[in-house]
Amino acid sequence: MDVNQPESVELTERQRAILKLIVQEYVASGRPVGSKTLTERYPVGVSSATIRHEMAELEQAGFLQQQHTSGGRIPTDRGYRYYVHRLMGAPELSSGDQIMIRHQFRQVEFQLDQWVDFAASVLAETAGNVSIVSAPRTLVAKMRHFELISLQPRLALMILVTQETVVRQMMVHLPEDTEQTELSRMADALVAETRGLSADEIETRVGGVTELARYVLEQITVGLRGLNSVERTQIRHSGIENILGQPEFAGEEAQSVLALLRGGSILGAVLPQLSAGSDVQVFIGDENPADALRRFGVVMATYGITGEVTGILGVLGPTRMSYWRSISSVRYMALLMSDLMEELYSS
Repeated sequence: MDVNQPESVELTERQRAILKLIVQEYVASGRPVGSKTLTERYPVGVSSATIRHEMAELEQAGFLQQQHTSGGRIPTDRGYRYYVHRLMGAPELSSGDQIMIRHQFRQVEFQLDQWVDFAASVLAETAGNVSIVSAPRTLVAKMRHFELISLQPRLALMILVTQETVVRQMMVHLPEDTEQTELSRMADALVAETRGLSADEIETRVGGVTELARYVLEQITVGLRGLNSVERTQIRHSGIENILGQPEFAGEEAQSVLALLRGGSILGAVLPQLSAGSDVQVFIGDENPADALRRFGVVMATYGITGEVTGILGVLGPTRMSYWRSISSVRYMALLMSDLMEELYSS
């Protein structure tokens, strides 16, 4: 797991067990955890007094905090961090969940324009938090397919489709009268020659072709370069209802969540911290780069084909999130979408 440096502090085996139980209990209930709760619900094998002593030690070390003098303890950001690094193990979605998600994606596997919305919906449901998914972007647009539709003897509509299924429509003024049958025949031949090529690569193919074919190839390069200049990144989110009902996000806190998601500002806050091609990255509380994110846990990963096309996906939730569920969901979704991108680009 590619997250910040793990805690170097060594806890005793008993303290590790107690911290793990407190994190799990607090994530599940949202209520401070006392020694009585642990002795009643778990086979801890020691007295409440011993548990209280160990909890006090963990609090002094900065792993727990006590909101009220007579109340139980809750994990601090440092406690969650230690849990993620040292106590959680290697989270992996159950085989049943994996099969279900992969089956769902197979329904839209060749419709990349639907992937972002679909991935956001599936990830939010699986992780139980707010999902964030960006559309895959290429550094250089490459041609997948194009069609020419005759509108007038010297006017045609070009429908250009890139490798990541971005579609651009262009009106092209032909250098000579051309019927639809000739346009279709030429388009089929040029698609076979140019599939998977960038604008620069297509320019090297303009020699040795007819004047009409040369003109069409020039228009394709214009279209691809126009797509290269697009800076806007599509971002989708889903599952806002998963956290708005939680006590951490009552009142004004709910509005702060919506403000983060609106307009994709969260992406600008997180992107500089992400390492392309790395495993899941976790930012807990004050580890988050932006002040507005420091009340949250953020679990993110990149997906796609390294050096060609990448996007990001992840989940946002309270620091009291199920990191096991969030990390396993994000990791599997990133691997699945990368696999689908590989299939799309190799087809």
